[in-house]
Amino acid sequence: MTRPFAGDGLVTRRLRLADRDVVWLRSVLEGYDGLASLHGDRSGVVTLIAPAQRARELDALLDDLEREAVVLRL
Repeated sequence: MTRPFAGDGLVTRRLRLADRDVVWLRSVLEGYDGLASLHGDRSGVVTLIAPAQRARELDALLDDLEREAVVLRL
């Protein structure tokens, strides 16, 4: 998989999740205006790209989602 470009001031998080949950995750992220963009290639692995200053907020959200066993961080 070719990873999306993440430049200075950006962080990435890679996740594995079921295909049916990709759309759900995208809608969750839309509720957090500008938190992260989601990129995937239908392999079950997605990459989230976020502004570095929002990394803690993104990680906290991912912690909550992991407790629900929806996502697996890679």
